[in-house]
Amino acid sequence: MILIPVLGIILNNQKKDAYPVLEKVIAYLEKKGVQYYIEESVEPDSKVKVKDYQEIKEKADYIIIIGGDGTFLHTARYFFGSGLPLLGINIGHLGFLTEIETGEIEYSLDQLLAGNYSIEKRLVLEARIENKGKTVYRQQALNDFVIHRGSSSRMVSVEMYINDEIVSTYRADGLIVSTPTGSTAYSLSAGGPIVNPQIRAIIVTPICPHSLFIKPMVISDQERIKIKVKGEQSVSFAADGASDYRVGSSDEIFIEAAKEELSIVKLPDRTFYSILHKKLKVGFL
Repeated sequence: MILIPVLGIILNNQKKDAYPVLEKVIAYLEKKGVQYYIEESVEPDSKVKVKDYQEIKEKADYIIIIGGDGTFLHTARYFFGSGLPLLGINIGHLGFLTEIETGEIEYSLDQLLAGNYSIEKRLVLEARIENKGKTVYRQQALNDFVIHRGSSSRMVSVEMYINDEIVSTYRADGLIVSTPTGSTAYSLSAGGPIVNPQIRAIIVTPICPHSLFIKPMVISDQERIKIKVKGEQSVSFAADGASDYRVGSSDEIFIEAAKEELSIVKLPDRTFYSILHKKLKVGFL
C-alpha cells in the first residue's frame, strides 16, 4: 500500500506571480487526492485548509515553498532540525535554492509522490553574541552571517579567532561567514569559492579587504569562530540577509555549525553541478 503524503504549502504573498502557481499546485493535489495545508498568512479563500507554521510542522510530511531564494531562506528557519524536507518552486530570479521552475510543477510533484527523489541534509550555522559573558543575541542561518559597515563610510576592523587562536585581523567593508549552501550567494559575489553543499565546511570571505594578501578561507565545520570588533566603532550583523543587529567593541561573536540541519528534496537529474551550470552559467563561454 502506497502512503499518500500530506503537503504543507508556503508562499510569498507579496509576489502576485505566486497565486497562479498556488492555484496550479492546488488543482494538481486535489486531482491526485493529496491532503494539503497552506500557511495562514496567505489568506486564500475559505475552502482551503490553512494552518500556522507549528501546525504545518506537526501535520505535513513535505513542505512546498513558492517564491524566490529569499522566500526559501525566510521559510527555512522555521524548519531547521524538524526533518521535514523542503521543495522550492521558483518564481524569483536566480532560483538556486528553489530549483523547480513553474513549467515543471506537475512533473516534479509526480516524482515526489512516486518517491523518486533523495533527501539532502544541509549544514546550518548558529551565531551567538555575548556582552560581558551574557548572551544578547542568538540566531541560525542557512546561507550566511554577514558583518558589514552598514551606512558608515568607514571600514570594518575585526579580529577573527578559530578555536580561540588568533588567525587574522581584517580591515574591509565586512566579513561573510557562510555555509556551502551560501557559497553561491553573497560569498561568491565577494570572491569566495564555490563549495558543494555536501561538503561539511565553513567559508570565511572578506568583503573588499584593504590588502592584496587577504583571501577567503575554508575551514572544518568542527571548528568555532570568534570575532571581535576593534576600536570604538559599531557594525551591523545580519543572518541570511535579515535581522540586522548592532555589534560593538564590547561584544564577542561566536559562530559554529548548529546541531540542527535542514532537509531538502532533490529530484532526479538535479545535481549540484547541473544547477550550477544552468543557473550560474558555469562553463559557458
